[in-house]
Amino acid sequence: MCRVARPTEHAPSVAKPTGSWQRAAPPLISRAMENILPILIADAPEALIELCGVNLLERLLRILQRLGFRRAIVFSTTPEIVGAESAKRSWAREKVIVDLVPRAIGPLTAQLLLEQSLSERFLIVPANIYCDARLLAALCAKDSSAALVDSNPPEFARSLIRNPCGPALVIKDFLSASWRAPFFEELKDKIDNRKIDIVDAAAEDDYILSMRRRVRPVCFPAPQEQNHRLAERIILDSAQKGTLDLPAYFHAPIETGIISFLCKTRITPNQITIAGLIIGCSATAAFALGRFGLGILAALIFGIVDGLDGKQSRVKIEMTERGKCEHHLDYLIENSWWTVIAFYLWRSGQFPNVFYFFALLIGSHLLDEFAKRRVKMAKGRLLDDVTPFDRAFRLIAARRNVYVWMLACGFLLNAFPQSYAIVCGWAAFSAAVHLVRSIWICDSGVRRFVGIRG
Repeated sequence: MCRVARPTEHAPSVAKPTGSWQRAAPPLISRAMENILPILIADAPEALIELCGVNLLERLLRILQRLGFRRAIVFSTTPEIVGAESAKRSWAREKVIVDLVPRAIGPLTAQLLLEQSLSERFLIVPANIYCDARLLAALCAKDSSAALVDSNPPEFARSLIRNPCGPALVIKDFLSASWRAPFFEELKDKIDNRKIDIVDAAAEDDYILSMRRRVRPVCFPAPQEQNHRLAERIILDSAQKGTLDLPAYFHAPIETGIISFLCKTRITPNQITIAGLIIGCSATAAFALGRFGLGILAALIFGIVDGLDGKQSRVKIEMTERGKCEHHLDYLIENSWWTVIAFYLWRSGQFPNVFYFFALLIGSHLLDEFAKRRVKMAKGRLLDDVTPFDRAFRLIAARRNVYVWMLACGFLLNAFPQSYAIVCGWAAFSAAVHLVRSIWICDSGVRRFVGIRG
């Protein structure tokens, strides 16, 4: 929703955290966030430059919604253009009410900001920037005025980053002290003279639990045309999960290439998920009919498509609570494969004792899940990413993609029933390794005992 506000209209601010954000897992923000009013400075054409299919203003509004904000003020010297863009329907930020405030060409002043709201704190963000949500969350967590800088820009984005980065959290007293001064000039002066707190992008924790990797948070202005592809490559790379199994390392560049095209279309993550479900169910049907070659081909395609919906949602900031259910559906589909394969091998007489192995497979999965959950609760990290050994073992550990490759080898060697038995045995071995690692990581008493005996 977008509405045009008069320059003196008071726009209340309500920002209440509504849950964690899957993509970046920003730090917890206190209830003081409810007193923060986001203000975006959006002038065409810079604020409307598209990166990976989403313009910079729209991207910031989507981030604000996922941080828990429900209202934002947008100042613009080009209200007709920006207003027309903001008025477009966007389900990805439909919960954010946008108040568009026209302003005269010239420096933004503290007076203009204070005239808009009685709020005690303001999150001021130029809308012509790309900014990682974790950096905005870190600003919001501050109790005093703070500005965003990057003291050590990473090599891959050094040509894009400018200091100061632009976003700042300011309290009412900060604005009152510089009533008519140009806001951004005053802010830069305070940064240069160290009279304002700093949020340093280089010092922020870059590990993302849900993605099993470190993703350096960056903030940079709208790129020049020659740097446009570099900026998009940074966004696409930030959507790639880490600590992959061996097949997924082959899938990753294929997925990224597909997403670089899909992100510029109107295809949604949910539509990709539905396509994946159809492919996954097709594999189940093929396995049930004994068409193992066709089933393996569908399963291989499913392995690639399954990674697309998550990447699309992270690249375009389209994560939803319903998206979390997608992993449960994937789990049901892949287990339907192992079930119908076992049933077919038993019914056809190719593997009379197959259900003993199937029971071993399911039991191993449950034991593996127990071990991983135990480590996550104790250490706050996934077992696959605790140590170099765990990351190395993840390459070949029992998982859907590894199973499919094993079955494909068995099919090509005309030994499909035997390959199913190997899959079940490998699941048991992987679960045993993870259980031992879980005990070793979580139970310090065991480590002390081993140390004493040694």
